[in-house]
Amino acid sequence: MARDARPPRWARVCDLLSILLVALAGIVAVSGGFRAHTGGWRVAITSPYRLLLWAVALAAIRHIAAPRAPIHRDLPRRISAAWNALASQPATRGFLELAQRPLPFGEARLFADRDGPRARLAEWAAVVAGCSLLVAAFTWPQVRRMDSVPDMGDPLFSIWRIAWINHQLARDPSALFDTNIFYPERLTLTYSDAVLLPSLAAAPLLWAGVHQVVVYNVLFLSAFVLSGITMYLLVRALTGRRDAAVVSATVFMLHPYRYEHYSHLELQMTMWMPLALWTLHRTMAKARLRDGLATGLAFAAQTLSSLYYGVYFAVYAAVVGAALWMARRVPLPPLAALAAGAALATALIAPIASQYLASKPTRGERDVGTVTDFSARPGDYLRASIRSRLYSRWALDEPQERHLFPHVAPAALALVGAWPPMSVASTAYTAAWVLTVDGSLGMNGMTFPWLRNHVPGYRLIRVPARFSILGGMSLAILCGYGAARLLARWPHRRNVVLGAMLAPIMVEALPAIALERVPREPPAIYARLAGQPPAILAEFPTPEQVGITWWDTHYLYFSTFHWQRLLNGNSGFWPASYIEFLHRTRYFPNSGDLEYLRERGVQYIAWHGAFVDPRQYRRTAERLDARPDLELVAVAPWGGSESRLYRFR
Repeated sequence: MARDARPPRWARVCDLLSILLVALAGIVAVSGGFRAHTGGWRVAITSPYRLLLWAVALAAIRHIAAPRAPIHRDLPRRISAAWNALASQPATRGFLELAQRPLPFGEARLFADRDGPRARLAEWAAVVAGCSLLVAAFTWPQVRRMDSVPDMGDPLFSIWRIAWINHQLARDPSALFDTNIFYPERLTLTYSDAVLLPSLAAAPLLWAGVHQVVVYNVLFLSAFVLSGITMYLLVRALTGRRDAAVVSATVFMLHPYRYEHYSHLELQMTMWMPLALWTLHRTMAKARLRDGLATGLAFAAQTLSSLYYGVYFAVYAAVVGAALWMARRVPLPPLAALAAGAALATALIAPIASQYLASKPTRGERDVGTVTDFSARPGDYLRASIRSRLYSRWALDEPQERHLFPHVAPAALALVGAWPPMSVASTAYTAAWVLTVDGSLGMNGMTFPWLRNHVPGYRLIRVPARFSILGGMSLAILCGYGAARLLARWPHRRNVVLGAMLAPIMVEALPAIALERVPREPPAIYARLAGQPPAILAEFPTPEQVGITWWDTHYLYFSTFHWQRLLNGNSGFWPASYIEFLHRTRYFPNSGDLEYLRERGVQYIAWHGAFVDPRQYRRTAERLDARPDLELVAVAPWGGSESRLYRFR
């Protein structure tokens, strides 16, 4: 092209800007856009259509101003020349050769198992025993005191959930989700995670008469152990090494996230995700129907154990599965097997999901402000858990849910595993780790806003920071790759290398666990209600505001001994009727409060001295005793004070 035929410089700049705007529009369409706050300025690019409009407008202005100036056809040649010049450099050439090298899949033990039945039995017996002993050692205060919990909030709520599901399934399964709290609301079990599968697993222990607090702790601790076992299964298959699988299982069982959420039963239920990934790899490798069905079954089990993780894991598994599928040159048979698994998972999850959909008009969607508060910031990955024995001096009580420090040793070992050369699988898990870290940033990242706008279920998510557990799972898998690489590097010093990896992981993971003993029996006043016809009970004192859970979680625990209906309640959502109850009875026991309770159909009132100042307890008890419309039914000592039960005449 002759020099005078080239467009002027300003026209070439306009052409380049138009191309960049179109490319940026494509990125925004895929990622959901960008938001940033800096120096008091707010920058937001969220609309691909606006960027396309600017590109068209810029191209139109350029064409109107210089209609005879040709488009810069020399641009592709210049870009190609610059790329060739860069590629000719030795460092770049070496990187390109490494990048273009075919990646192995790195799935060493998915199918071929050369060990005999006795060897396999011995191996898995050792794995179960080792995981159990390790968890017992790191949670010894809990193992020694199975009648205790870390606090009287969420653990008591989980004890109630487990007890309710087993109580109701034996009596009226059709009303399983219409619990005895927040009367007269319906579908109140959907106000939080139903933990249906763990509750069903607890049924034999409860029916055998084991105390519900002990059953809760058995479920809680077994989640650690089972997560380690399934992680061992996955990483042994990926790396072909038992020792590397031991490292991954240890990292996953002792991940600091578990101690950050030591009060949350459902957030310990991570055992099904490694199993689903193992079956996913098998499906992609051989496209067998049974592996596809097993993948769907494991995914359904994960969703029915923890709804949060089911929603998050669907995206995670899609990323890993897509990487494996494309690396195998997009074969169709695995898709058919996975479709069968998806159909099975849908059939298992749909009856439960329908209950959550039915209560959605009552619960609504999570507001953006709340979601933003529970969205991680990059600095939160340097914020240690308050229960870390080694790092607690740098931990802060706030913000909640955002102490995400993964510890130094696992992060360093995962970096070794993610270092080139890589296999297809390790590349997929590295990409999935990046996705989960960005997902945990919630409204501060790119992944979660897009998911919230395009994927069903994400508008109901309150805490994006919990995405980080999948980052912890990726970290554990990459630690297995790193361990395999180091152990292969020094095969004659295997035990020394293995010990050098496990020792710092365990030292960093040492927790500081404080426990509170749960009363084995409730106040004796409830003996008057147990086995009686259905009645409506209001418990006092009540919290001063929504979100203070300690009293109400006690009342839920007490209700497992009588199962009468409560105006009180506790969950991840508080209905308007409960908020009205708190507001209308804040001056209890004024006459207006009692008239309001009559209007709500209340038949019994319980007043507990253990939760208030002794003088307040006595004054309120005297006023209740003096009411002609109330009858004192029972008085019993409890918690260093008294509890009293009244009935409306």
